[in-house]
Amino acid sequence: MIQHQQHPEAKSLAPDGTPCNADTRGLLKRAHVIAGEIRYVGKKTDRKWEEGGEISVLEFAATEYGRKGKVAASDDVKAKISSIGINKCARESGFDRKNFIRKLIRDIPVKRNSYGEFVRWLQGYMSSS
Repeated sequence: MIQHQQHPEAKSLAPDGTPCNADTRGLLKRAHVIAGEIRYVGKKTDRKWEEGGEISVLEFAATEYGRKGKVAASDDVKAKISSIGINKCARESGFDRKNFIRKLIRDIPVKRNSYGEFVRWLQGYMSSS
């Protein structure tokens, strides 16, 4: 019970706009969320969920459809990279200039997770500048 009371509120910001911690007090603000990719998952569930008492249901993994290992950058992302500059994108995002950002510009597929992380950084960068 004590762990629940001291757990920071992940969905809100403190009154000063910083992330909440266990000692945060006051009227909380909304935290803005940037959605990642849309994932299509199956709706089938194991009947053991309804019956209960079976430990193997804790290992359940949803079926995901239509996911490929790699994706190519959209025209919008390529335009934003060009407007910022390849070197500046690499320096500020932490992604490698030769192995990642140039691949995006040249329509070479990159790992889906890395692309999603880069796009989230890019959206944050564009909204702050």
